[in-house]
Amino acid sequence: MAEQSPSGSGERSPASETGRQVRDTAQEVSAQVNDTARQVSETASAYYAQGREKIGEVEHYLEDNIRTKPLQSVLLAAGVGLLLGLLWKR
Repeated sequence: MAEQSPSGSGERSPASETGRQVRDTAQEVSAQVNDTARQVSETASAYYAQGREKIGEVEHYLEDNIRTKPLQSVLLAAGVGLLLGLLWKR
């Protein structure tokens, strides 16, 4: 029969060494996934803020344009509404 090392002798079996390596690798992968998720979240937040800023700029541009050219704006809106109405009926 093969001799077994007494528990607590300080020697590690190949299975326990492999288990430790798997655990260490899993922890590293988990840390990398968490870091990547944080970076994606920060990037998405930055893009969202930029998008909101651009929408605000377009909104102010449209408001100024409507104030300076009200008749043209009303006629343009009516034309777009008529076009959409025609397309909707099809």
